[in-house]
Amino acid sequence: MNSAEKLIEELVALEPIKTWSLIVTLFGDMNGKEITGKDLGLLLGRVGIKTEAMRVALHRLRKDGWIESTKSGREVTYRLSSNGLSDTRAAYEDVYRQDAKYPEGWVTCWVRQGFAAPPLSIPIEKALVLMPASAAAKAENVVTLKFDDYPPPEWFSSGLVQDNVLRQASHIFDLAASAEIHRMQSLPQAAIRLMLLHHWRKMALRPAVWAHISLNPKGPLALCHGRVTDLLSALPNLSPERFSR
Repeated sequence: MNSAEKLIEELVALEPIKTWSLIVTLFGDMNGKEITGKDLGLLLGRVGIKTEAMRVALHRLRKDGWIESTKSGREVTYRLSSNGLSDTRAAYEDVYRQDAKYPEGWVTCWVRQGFAAPPLSIPIEKALVLMPASAAAKAENVVTLKFDDYPPPEWFSSGLVQDNVLRQASHIFDLAASAEIHRMQSLPQAAIRLMLLHHWRKMALRPAVWAHISLNPKGPLALCHGRVTDLLSALPNLSPERFSR
């Protein structure tokens, strides 16, 4: 087994992969480009996705109005719908960003009894929530609490996300530097980009991950964020013109 195959295998083994979610990652990275079923199967097959699973996932995404398709002879071509493209671009601002989201930092707030926690709140205990400082400044029915020491203790920030997420972030950080990805052939390089992006996308869309990164800038999530987004910016986006050759 060469280094590319080993890296792909380890990335695939990090957690069970939902085919429809992986396809969402793939289409998002193509940024509106079309792809044939043949080329889609070529790339997904490289990371262990079976043809039948791909077809079921595509049917679901098409039924939900997230992708569209056209058929020419026996070949089917897929693309994001206008809604799918709009939703993807909104979400991927966070996925690809190399700076920390909410750079103004996070604060702990006490929510007034009988009132719902404001948007962007992360529950801590009972009436205590964590919020981006900019959101807390505009929120009603909350009182901002100040830490005596900043940053807060590691146990505080580590409690925001599950231990398995922190372990996975550490693993991804190591894997992203474990091979000469830039020198690999197009198809295995595309498969590695897809898997790194997919794992990071799932993390980047969780507000608590960004809170952890802000409160623990040398922690596993911050390190994972830096390494993966640096690598993504240096590698070409997924494109069938590259990996299908």
